Amino acid sequence: MRKKTIHSSEYTYLIELLTSERKRLGLSQLEVAAAIDLTQSDVSKLENQERRMDVLEFKRIINLYRVSENPKFYSRIITFLGLNNCEG
Repeated sequence: MRKKTIHSSEYTYLIELLTSERKRLGLSQLEVAAAIDLTQSDVSKLENQERRMDVLEFKRIINLYRVSENPKFYSRIITFLGLNNCEG
């Protein structure tokens, strides 16, 4: 039986990446929650892998974390998504 994606090493990496970026930016879970229309509890559950993040939440989070202004974070997200070898 396959393990749920929420428990995969890839998902763990993504959540750790997003959590460390939130902390680097000095944002609280409450601030993130308010900005992306979730509760602080939802953000906590995302970061503790108790709740799955949907694609729209992911989009809101990376935009909040200013992915386009941070080359290192941008590169990690692009690599995670497997888009580093795509031509635009």
